[in-house]
Amino acid sequence: MRTNLRLGGFDVGGANVKAVRLDRLAGEADTWRAASLPLAVWREPDRLETVLAAVGQRLHLDGADALALTMTAELADAFHTKREGVAFVCRAVARVFPELSVRALSLSGRDWFPLERVFEAPLDFAANNWLASALYVAARHDDALFVDIGSTTTDIIPIRSGRVAARGLTDTQRLTHGELVYTGILRTNPNTLAATVPVAGLPCRTAAEHFATMADVHLLLGHITTADYTCPTADGRGTTPGEAAARLARLVCADAESLSPAAIRGLAASLCERQLATITEGVLQVLSAQDAPAAPPLLAAGSGAFLVRELGRRLGLAVLDPLTPPDPAALAVLPALAAASLLADRLEKDL
Repeated sequence: MRTNLRLGGFDVGGANVKAVRLDRLAGEADTWRAASLPLAVWREPDRLETVLAAVGQRLHLDGADALALTMTAELADAFHTKREGVAFVCRAVARVFPELSVRALSLSGRDWFPLERVFEAPLDFAANNWLASALYVAARHDDALFVDIGSTTTDIIPIRSGRVAARGLTDTQRLTHGELVYTGILRTNPNTLAATVPVAGLPCRTAAEHFATMADVHLLLGHITTADYTCPTADGRGTTPGEAAARLARLVCADAESLSPAAIRGLAASLCERQLATITEGVLQVLSAQDAPAAPPLLAAGSGAFLVRELGRRLGLAVLDPLTPPDPAALAVLPALAAASLLADRLEKDL
């Protein structure tokens, strides 16, 4: 029998803090609402408590039954080690929400543990947000390839017979197996995707500088809006298409006067193709390890779900929404929503 629960779910990333308040009432469908604030943890780690508090206030999490915690912020180079980063995040959450029970998902995927256990073995909980999303999706789809493209990274997680079939658990293992591809639609530097781009019919080397981001590419191509451009710009200027074009021109040591709008748009199209190719390589690597009788559908998630749909079209794979009914807002904060829902399931078993 279901009881009444109110849970908070947090996904503390290196660039954003995302959270969900989940209300589970007996006999009713779950309801939820989300909040997200940007935070460059590598630059301003001491602001984490302030941002956590602001997100908690927006969602009225005071008096919640528990908080579910996932994270990737521990990799920020503000910390000497991931162990230090996990502890930093956990201490911040504990200080902001001292009256609430906080639990984190173990990378084993078997249970949610209180922060005391996290402090004892922090590496068992590092970079665990992908697992929360994958477990949540696996409960709703038997066989699929879950592809979650965010602002910074792409997760490619095989689901087999309703279970997470990932070969890697840590970030390094996942990078090795193709299940983590370090490219996203906002923060990625384009020069990490292309050593050359076409200019005036010739391959032109790209500058090894932080002149632009993939947010500029996808804004110019109409894939995102200025409201979606939530990461800092490379030059500190605005997020209009004109300003994005000027940044992209500098990728080949030019500017908006020496390159035409059509030429700059061509740069953007080429870079988008390189990003698609990079993600496709990861998808094909993961599929090659699956002994499946048929190619599974792709489950498109994250702010870059539009790239998953294009990838599926090119590979001849069906593309499905991970949630029924489809909910784009939920996909943008899926780890936080998944964490809250999974912990609610766990708490119900204890009642």
